[in-house]
Amino acid sequence: MISSHRRSARAYIQVLLTLGVLLLLAGLILAGVGRLRQMAAQMSCQNNLKQLGIGVHGYFEANSRLPPLVDQGEGSPTGRGLPSLCWELIPYLEATHREFRTRESGAEAYHAHTSTPFAFRWKTGEAATQDGGDANQVYRTILCPSDTTADKLRDVPMTLPDGSTGHYATGSYVANGMLSWNKKGSTLNSSNTILFAERPQVCHTASGEVVHNLWGVGFYSPQMPAFATLTPTESAGLWSTGQIAPMLPLTEEKVRIGWANAEPMPPDFTTPVQRIRTGSPCDPRLPGSLHPGGMNVVMGDCSVRVFRYDTSPWVFWAACVPD
Repeated sequence: MISSHRRSARAYIQVLLTLGVLLLLAGLILAGVGRLRQMAAQMSCQNNLKQLGIGVHGYFEANSRLPPLVDQGEGSPTGRGLPSLCWELIPYLEATHREFRTRESGAEAYHAHTSTPFAFRWKTGEAATQDGGDANQVYRTILCPSDTTADKLRDVPMTLPDGSTGHYATGSYVANGMLSWNKKGSTLNSSNTILFAERPQVCHTASGEVVHNLWGVGFYSPQMPAFATLTPTESAGLWSTGQIAPMLPLTEEKVRIGWANAEPMPPDFTTPVQRIRTGSPCDPRLPGSLHPGGMNVVMGDCSVRVFRYDTSPWVFWAACVPD
């Protein structure tokens, strides 16, 4: 006969095996759920980028040119560093369900702190109130669900070119600064040219500096919603973007940093397609993404593509140059 001790040991082993199988199944299920969430977040991010591309096309059809990248320099909307490229596009986004104030509403209505209320109307005609200026609002279309660097961050203070202080909300996308923004006759329907890429809401640099991606900033600055943008030498008084752009034509593997007349130098990075990991340093001079599979971009024909993190710099830069 089998002793009770041996029967107990066998039952104990069977329980352990059952628990082990259950834990293994739970791990597989959780991993599968995590992958599904990642895929859903990436699809939502891609849809947001597509919306921005559609917004550019809507603006182009209405104005026969691309929208202005900044509110500075010749042909700028106000010349005060107020409306940004993203602000110009919001009325053309399918997700917009409200009437949008005109730029004549003034600086306070554009970048006021959330402690200041403003009245507006939904497109249905219903009256409503918002806290803060237009550039200090959170828009889901300008936020990537995978971007965990901030949570509906608002009231980020910025000094404007006139010395005043504005308050802004963060975004997850940046425009290609190498396009001919605010110029007529620009090529738009190109499947080979990037319109927008990703960059996180908050970048913590290796030196400890914090740089925000502020979708409403309308002047040359490291915080502006653009990449590969170099500040022109005219007019005087403009601020450096601190961003990196390649020399043109793309025959010499050198870049400029911050200014259009900066001294060309070899790049100090392996690729401009930056992978950003939670808790790791981020380079605000370059676009970047938190998606594990690659960085999403929207092209001139509104198609969405994914650039791998091992993409050659000159392949990526070539996709930033029109034609």
